[in-house]
Amino acid sequence: MRLHRFAATALVAMGCLASSSAWAQAIPEDTKKSSELFDINAQYRTRMMRIEPLELSGTQARQTNWIEQRLRLDGSLSQPKVGSLTFQIDALDGVLFGDNGSFFGTPRSNSGVSLSSKKPNLTRWTVGLRDGDDVDQLDPDNYVPVLEAAPLLDINYLYADVILPVGLLRVGRQPFNYGSGIAGNDGGRHNRFGVSQYGDAVDRILLGTKLDEAVKMLTTEGHSIDTSLDNGVIFGVFYDLLKQDRIQSRSDNLRQTGFTLDYRKKNADWLGFDWRDVRLGGSAVFLKNDLYNTSIVGLPVTLEAHMSSLHVKLQYIHTRGETEEISQGFAALSSSDPSSQLLRAHGAQAIADLDLGRVTLTMEFDYATGDSDPRSTNPITSFSFARDMNVGVLLFEHIMAFESARSVAVGVENLSATDIDVFPLTEVRTDGRFTNAVALFPQAYIDIIKNDKNRLWLRTGVLFAWPEDGGVVDPILTTLRTDGEEIADDAVNYHGGAPGNYYGTEFDLQLGWRVKEHFDWMLEGALLVPGSSLQDANGHATNTYLLENRFVFSF
Repeated sequence: MRLHRFAATALVAMGCLASSSAWAQAIPEDTKKSSELFDINAQYRTRMMRIEPLELSGTQARQTNWIEQRLRLDGSLSQPKVGSLTFQIDALDGVLFGDNGSFFGTPRSNSGVSLSSKKPNLTRWTVGLRDGDDVDQLDPDNYVPVLEAAPLLDINYLYADVILPVGLLRVGRQPFNYGSGIAGNDGGRHNRFGVSQYGDAVDRILLGTKLDEAVKMLTTEGHSIDTSLDNGVIFGVFYDLLKQDRIQSRSDNLRQTGFTLDYRKKNADWLGFDWRDVRLGGSAVFLKNDLYNTSIVGLPVTLEAHMSSLHVKLQYIHTRGETEEISQGFAALSSSDPSSQLLRAHGAQAIADLDLGRVTLTMEFDYATGDSDPRSTNPITSFSFARDMNVGVLLFEHIMAFESARSVAVGVENLSATDIDVFPLTEVRTDGRFTNAVALFPQAYIDIIKNDKNRLWLRTGVLFAWPEDGGVVDPILTTLRTDGEEIADDAVNYHGGAPGNYYGTEFDLQLGWRVKEHFDWMLEGALLVPGSSLQDANGHATNTYLLENRFVFSF
């Protein structure tokens, strides 16, 4: 009996919301019998977007307007005291309103006459080559927003949990990281500005337990197990198979192993102060691949605590190792020989919230190393935040994402006729990730109305961002321009100008209204005043703004 109780404790401790013990605290007594077996949550989101201009120094993408949507389903099937199955599915993710495309094109519209459209199709936008017979495919200015077919469904997570006498065994496609972290994000609603697009997933085998309770159970007779998530020491070990191309060979398998250790304390009296929700966690992650001689170590650390009205969260990750995989693509681009590269990259985030009642003041610091010399003979020093770890809503989320996507398109076109097996150039496409930057982001939050039925709030912030290493350098266009031993005279940013020393200043504003915890209506706006790192060869970059009208229904 004690072993079963401890296993259930481990299940809760690893954050499995589908466990019967977690549900039992949240559902009415008369519905427990059916709800213990099945639980589902749904969220439907619609976004109306306008960015003007998306291209700061050109004419191809001046005014961009679109409406997109997404339905997310989180569900669980559970067998009490045995385990559970958990899944997350997105439907119509990023799909545009309307019947888009052309009748004989790709994507294909349902109707050949827009006036006769009575059935929307599955279309979203991406960055691609603009139409025209004489378009230069090696000119990044010719890559613009274009339409592409979208899948109906995306299965983000699907994994099984089994309660063992020693803890919890979790197997399947699961979040790379639970919650919001700079190295991984589960895709939940963690961002203060903007939205989540998708979470980071991994095919993983994980074994977790509440370590301190295991020790107490074995050493103390009659110990009453603490089943809480916010007290104790949580330990987990995991094995990830990130890639296995040829099943008859192990050399091309990319494997990741590691362990994590979390200490949590709900309340404590230390040094004469009252502390709440203390968390100190760390992990060691090892990546291995024989084909490209990859051997990398990652060491993420998290510290979080409340003290009176102050909440502080600190995250840091250090990665080091070596690999030949990145140099394969860049060496082909520059007509040089690939070589094994050292990896030395860091990332950090520090957030301090001061709660003054209806007003909360925030200071955020973000740091991600960059690389001003992309040649394949030099160490790799770039670090990128997780895709869903938003820093602002315009500069990194849209402007840098668009410009880096154009650069990648040029690089891929250059390598399209080669026989290389890897395309590391695709990682230059930021997809909105924070990278090669040092940022200060003071913010303020104000509760205008807050009661049981309605909540009306205002959030604002000013983002200041500088390049971390030698300015903003487009690694693809710079590699193509390199003509000698020195690279400084060939380096350009994503707009074709000098690397510069300042991204710019972004002003963010959000007005939100929540009704009965099920409906959110948010208006967001941002104004970006670009700095020297966003200017073209003529020193030009225009101001740009974003407007978003967002509806979110949660059930």
